[in-house]
Amino acid sequence: MSNLTADIQASILKAKNYVDALTINSSCNIPKEVVSDEHKFFSWDNEKRTPSVKPYLFDWSYYNGVVMEGLYDTYEALPDEGAEYKNYVLEYLNAMLVTDENGVHHLNRSLAGYVDHHGADCYKTAALVMKAFDENPAYAEVMAELYRDLTDPKHVNSKGDVIVEKYTEEALGENYWHCWAGGQPPKYKVWLDGIYMLQPFLAHYAAKIGDTKQLTIINERLNWVADVMLAPNGMYYHACNSREDVCAYHWTRAMGWYAMAMVDVMEVLPECYLEERKAALKLFADGMLKYQDESGLWANLADQPVTETNRLEVSGTAMMIYMLLKGVRKGWLNESYREPAIKAFNAIVNTKLHDNVLEDIYLKASANNTNNYEIPEYYLPDEGKGSGPFIMAYSEMLYL
Repeated sequence: MSNLTADIQASILKAKNYVDALTINSSCNIPKEVVSDEHKFFSWDNEKRTPSVKPYLFDWSYYNGVVMEGLYDTYEALPDEGAEYKNYVLEYLNAMLVTDENGVHHLNRSLAGYVDHHGADCYKTAALVMKAFDENPAYAEVMAELYRDLTDPKHVNSKGDVIVEKYTEEALGENYWHCWAGGQPPKYKVWLDGIYMLQPFLAHYAAKIGDTKQLTIINERLNWVADVMLAPNGMYYHACNSREDVCAYHWTRAMGWYAMAMVDVMEVLPECYLEERKAALKLFADGMLKYQDESGLWANLADQPVTETNRLEVSGTAMMIYMLLKGVRKGWLNESYREPAIKAFNAIVNTKLHDNVLEDIYLKASANNTNNYEIPEYYLPDEGKGSGPFIMAYSEMLYL
C-alpha cells in the first residue's frame, strides 16, 4: 500500500480490523458451530426469529451469504494473505451440505429447505458457492440442482412448481417474481433486490457450462430493468410491475443491489453485450453520483434530505463503492469514478465505524409503496446486509 495516501491506508487498516473481529477472529461467529446448533445465530443476522429454535430460513440466507461472499472477495483480492478468509467461507459452505443414499450432495434441507419455493432472495448464496466452485466437488452437484430449479422448463421442484414457467413473465422481461411463497404474486413482482439475488449466480454458472441461451436471456432481463425501472431523475424505482405501476421510492440499498448485479454479471457476459451494459452502468453511476452527500455517503432514501430518520446509510453506500471501484478496475468506467468511491469508503470508516462496530445499517424496507424507509429503530449496527457489502467494498479497496 506504499503508493496510497496515509488516510486511505488508515481506512483500509481500520476496515481490516473490523472484518477480522467480526469473522475470523470472532469467538461467537464460528461457522461450523453456528450452523450445527439450532440455538445459535451469526451476530450480523438481525432477522433471526423467535422462538429460540432456529427455523430453516437462516443459515442459508442472502444476508449470511453476502458476508461470506465479501470474505471470499477479500481472499481473491489478496490470495497470498487471505487463506483464513477462504477457509472460513468453506467451513460455512461445507456445514450446509448433506449426502443422500446415492452419494449425491445437496443443500441440507433442514437448513435451506425453502430455496426452491420461497423467492429470489433464497438463491443469492448460490453465487457464493460459484466462487468456491473448484474447492469441493460437492459444490458442482449443488450448483447443478439450483440452476435447474431456475432455468429448466421441465423441472418440477419439491413444491410441485416449474419456477421458470410459473414465476417468470414475458411482460416482465422474463424476470422472476421477487417472491413466490404460496404461489401468489407480491404487490410488485420485480424488485431491484431480486436482480442481484438471481442474475449473478445464473450468469456465472451459465458461462461456466457454456449456456449461451441463458446469457442472452440475462442480458435481456437487465435491458428490461434499465428501460422500465429508470426514473426521470436518473435513479431507479425500488420495484415495479410495469413502467406505469411502480414502487416509487429511490431506496439506496435497492439501487445498490442492482449496481452490484450489473458489475458481477458483466464479468461473464459475451463481448457482444458489453457496450450496452457499459452504457447502462455509466448512466446508473452518473445518476447516483448526483445524489452523493458532501460527506461522501448516500442517504437511505437517496433523493430526500438527510434527517434523523433518513440518515446517511452504510449498506447502500458500500454497494456504490463496490460498483464504482469494480467498474473502474474492469475498465467499464473511466478513472474519474474512483475518487468518489474512495471518498465514500473513507466516510464510512471515519463516521460510521467506531470501536469495531459498523453503525447505521438499515434493517429492511418493503416494496409495497408505503413508506417504512424512515423508522429510526431500523438503523442497526453490524447488520449483515450492510456488513457484507462493506466487506465487498473493502475487498475492492485492496486492489488499489
